[in-house]
Amino acid sequence: MSPIDNILEQLIEESRELEKKIATLSRKPYIIGFISKKYIKCGKKNCKCQTNKNYYHGPYYYLRKEPDYKYRTYLGKTIPENIEEEIKTGILLKEAMERKRKIDQTIKKISNLLVKK
Repeated sequence: MSPIDNILEQLIEESRELEKKIATLSRKPYIIGFISKKYIKCGKKNCKCQTNKNYYHGPYYYLRKEPDYKYRTYLGKTIPENIEEEIKTGILLKEAMERKRKIDQTIKKISNLLVKK
């Protein structure tokens, strides 16, 4: 077996392992996105935020999701516990999917080179 065949075999094995990891992670609740926080001025005339330019209300937490992170969902003044865990799962899932995509591209390129020989 040539060194290239060994590398190809290792990549195929890693791709299979990532496929299992993706399947396991996708069974859990997940969110692909991030939490942002915002400080605001309220608009009430007698509020401290109107007279003190350095005073704001907040933080208020928002969830921004893929694909464009444009839209946000209000979470409140505190971050719900389950949201953080779901975001962590989403990050792991996204990383595994990206890694698998790159490995599969590499496998395809190597296979094409071997066929041409």
